[in-house]
Amino acid sequence: MGPINGGPINLAQARLRHASLRFATLSGADLSGADLSDTDLSEARLNGANLAGADLTDALLDQADFAGARLAGANLSGTSLVEVRNITQGQIDEAVGDLLTLLPPHLSRPRSWTGTVSQVVGGPQARVAPEPVEPMRFRSKDPAPPVKGERVSWLVGGPRSEARARDPQGV
Repeated sequence: MGPINGGPINLAQARLRHASLRFATLSGADLSGADLSDTDLSEARLNGANLAGADLTDALLDQADFAGARLAGANLSGTSLVEVRNITQGQIDEAVGDLLTLLPPHLSRPRSWTGTVSQVVGGPQARVAPEPVEPMRFRSKDPAPPVKGERVSWLVGGPRSEARARDPQGV
């Protein structure tokens, strides 16, 4: 942590995902590149903190103080900034967000915040939507349903008769 007198804390590149930092005093802290996704930073003092490149995806930031905080490249995707204090348009313009990022009424969404999910270049902070899984369907080349006396093994490719089970080559 920082000097005994409460000086700046160095948490650069720290993994603090899902942490509870509610009411934390992080004034002037170095949180650059930190993973703060889904972290509770409600009412935290982040004034003068370096959050450049930090992942704040889905973080809880109600009443957090961002006065003078550096947000260059910080990922704010899915985060509500509606109730944060002392945040400026300049800070928003240098951060990364998406359509799920909620802004206070006095700030406007940067043009770069398009699409539903933001991609952060060069880091684990990028969120990619999962690809839909197509349900399994029987294909025309699949064998006919098993007949009485056949054993079914879907793990190895479908129906097998007892005779084929003993002689896998079918000879």
